Amino acid sequence: MTSIDMTNISVVTNTYNRPLDLVARSLRSSLNQSEYIKQIILIDQNNPPLQLPSDITSHTKFRRILSESNCVSAARNSLLKENLEGWIIFCDDDGYFDKDYMTTFIKITNNHPSYQVIAGSIIRDDSLEYYSPRHKIGGDLNKFMNTKLLMGSNFAVKSEVFRQLNGFDERFGAGSYWGSGEETDFAWKAHFFDIPMSFEKDLKVLHIKPYASDFTSSCKKAFFYGRGKGALVSKWLLEEKKLLVVIEGLEMIILPFYQFFKNIMNLNFSSAVFPFFSLAGRLTGLVAMTFKQLFDL
Repeated sequence: MTSIDMTNISVVTNTYNRPLDLVARSLRSSLNQSEYIKQIILIDQNNPPLQLPSDITSHTKFRRILSESNCVSAARNSLLKENLEGWIIFCDDDGYFDKDYMTTFIKITNNHPSYQVIAGSIIRDDSLEYYSPRHKIGGDLNKFMNTKLLMGSNFAVKSEVFRQLNGFDERFGAGSYWGSGEETDFAWKAHFFDIPMSFEKDLKVLHIKPYASDFTSSCKKAFFYGRGKGALVSKWLLEEKKLLVVIEGLEMIILPFYQFFKNIMNLNFSSAVFPFFSLAGRLTGLVAMTFKQLFDL
């Protein structure tokens, strides 16, 4: 018998310019486990709002919040005005819950009531492999080097902690000036505030494969995601003055070379170029954010 207060779990998905079938799939995966959930919130950033099927909109636990921002961080920060209680679980609009997600989540929170942030693994829905080597390996989320295990597609945070950390930095994330990095930034805030966290490999969200679009779009995505990461490192070194982030700066420069050679060895020649677009973006973001902070541009 579970002891968690199921009335205090809110699942939140935000959507912007995503195909309707993916959004509907994500929401249905949440609604299918709604007996454990107080509400399923869709933060709809589309104009006009997304025309969802009636089986979703008529569900008693479904609620839609309209957002005029195309920035994911600003959209999610609208929750700061909602006075939510208990757990907030974030799931991307192109991801969806494993069928045992909520029973696994409840078991974890019952066994570990001290946890304030919980990140789960991302599984590719085409191959059922882990989305990244980090998720396959796992690790202690409280250690700085493991904070990137927290991804926006699958993490939960106590509502009071979300307010304590003031949500997401709206300079980061899809649709923002820097375009990515909001989840890592959030994890770093939690880390330096000594918030108890855990990565749980068995807490699974399925997700479309990385770089699922055409080659040119994937190159652009790699560059702009990298740009956000580089800017994030600069922020935490200069604004927050956390020298530990130097480790991340070194890794973000070295890792693309490893990824390149790994793809070459696996004969994934087209994918081998993506790490260098990512590296170019990281260096661009690092330099641009540094100039912006030093010279108040």
